Amino acid sequence: MPARIEIRGTQDLRRAAAELKAAGDGRLRREMGRQMRTAAKPAVDDAQSNVRGVNTTATRGGGGQARREHAMSRTRSRTERAKRKAYEQRGLRATVARAVRLQMSTGARSASVRIRTQTRHLPPDQRKLPHYVNEGRWRHPVFGDRERWVTQTARPAGWFDSAMRRHGSKVRDGAVKAVNDIITKLAK
Repeated sequence: MPARIEIRGTQDLRRAAAELKAAGDGRLRREMGRQMRTAAKPAVDDAQSNVRGVNTTATRGGGGQARREHAMSRTRSRTERAKRKAYEQRGLRATVARAVRLQMSTGARSASVRIRTQTRHLPPDQRKLPHYVNEGRWRHPVFGDRERWVTQTARPAGWFDSAMRRHGSKVRDGAVKAVNDIITKLAK
């Protein structure tokens, strides 16, 4: 799926993760995670900004109700504030932008940085939309009428891919630098 980039387990990342576990120093592990997150944050921000700037050709209001209901189902409180937030932030682009997340993990065998669109933040029937918006076009029935289908387009296509191409090498370099810093600290 193109809506995901992952920098995973180079030999240095694996060695650093194993040494951190052996050292048992949670402070160093947190520091490495902080540095890796800092290196990857501009890529996440750029992807979110790109998807907010995508223009789609469609009429307003298709899936907003489903996104609003999904947002309300994920909250514990049914306060007026929660309802207002669900109603205000129900657009497709804003919802997809909120779903772009950074995941960082350091385990005994590997360390990784992932930037992905977490579709669990979308209603079940709209979980493929980030991929389709990234591709630039998708087909869907008109108001659920399976006899009438339309093709919807998004311009510019590749909102996620372009951000990852721009920032991928910087994220990788930042992750390697974070690992090297921790290895240096462990060697002392």
